Amino acid sequence: MQAGPDQDLWRELGGAFGLPGACRSAERLGRGHIHDTWVALYDAAGVPRRFVHQRINTRVFRDPERLMQNLERVTRHLGRKLSGLPDAERRHLRLVPARDGRPFWVGPDGGHWRTTVFVEGSRSPERIASPAEAIEAGRAFGAFARQLADLGDPPLAETIPRFHDLGSRFAALEGAARRDPCGRAGGVGAELEACRARHGAVASALEAIGPLPRRVMHNDCKVDNLLLDRASGEALCVVDLDTVMEATLLCDFGELVRSGACRAAEDEPDPARVDFDLDLVGALARGYRAGAGDLFRDAELAALPLAGAALALENALRFLADHLEGDVYFRIARPGHNLDRARAQLRLAERLWDRRDAIRRVVMTPP
Repeated sequence: MQAGPDQDLWRELGGAFGLPGACRSAERLGRGHIHDTWVALYDAAGVPRRFVHQRINTRVFRDPERLMQNLERVTRHLGRKLSGLPDAERRHLRLVPARDGRPFWVGPDGGHWRTTVFVEGSRSPERIASPAEAIEAGRAFGAFARQLADLGDPPLAETIPRFHDLGSRFAALEGAARRDPCGRAGGVGAELEACRARHGAVASALEAIGPLPRRVMHNDCKVDNLLLDRASGEALCVVDLDTVMEATLLCDFGELVRSGACRAAEDEPDPARVDFDLDLVGALARGYRAGAGDLFRDAELAALPLAGAALALENALRFLADHLEGDVYFRIARPGHNLDRARAQLRLAERLWDRRDAIRRVVMTPP
């Protein structure tokens, strides 16, 4: 059993969620910046079964009970929508309720834990490998938006206020630069000026299009938040549903382009190596529009060519603000990690903005 929570806690988790048998092993899962996630193997009378245990980061998600109410409602809705499909149990996250009926368990130290059924035979892509895989990823996230279009009232809780509000993200960066709690602002003057210039251009272009419809969206459409079947490559299941709430299609498609069409890593230390693949943008768009079906309105179609640049810029603002604040939000692996991320995303935003006319041509091609 890998280092991490001790074996007593694994036993408590298994008992709290009524899992079968004893926990035989556990290992860290995923590349996420926020939560601590483990996949644990249980021995159910000689039959191995795997479950995912995740400790919720309550510094980021300050109201874990409302967060889990959202997740319970969304997963139940998806279960109903997908129930007639082959292999339906692998096509949506399945929460395991705690013995007391709640969708989470509070440990002895006050930590909030949740458990889901591990999706066997799946993999999470770190990057898009081909246009065919891009189409599949786009289709899955577009279908996810369509499946939740009839979720109905009441509105989902806003788990992170103003999560995809470009103006608020820009204001937060400016505030962090003024406060400069760690004395880092003097070393990022060029990055701050680049953020200001890029924000002015992107915000003006989006304002000219006008307001976009608000919908229930995933809000974190990174390609590694998708599970693909290991054998066939088919998209099975959209995961990481913590930010499912009202937003616009721009946010989801933009994050898909940002994470799926760039050939460099999100934290590439050399910004000169950061660029995107236009063919992958077109493939993502064809898949997304096919999956979303008739959801699109004219204003949304007009905004799609700007979506990747907008979301790359938004992430640059967030990474740079966190660098100035002392790396309090995103998990880092080295000094200056968030600054590397910010520089890479600024470069990506620049390339996506400069080639927006070419992007418009491939994005507007009917699926």
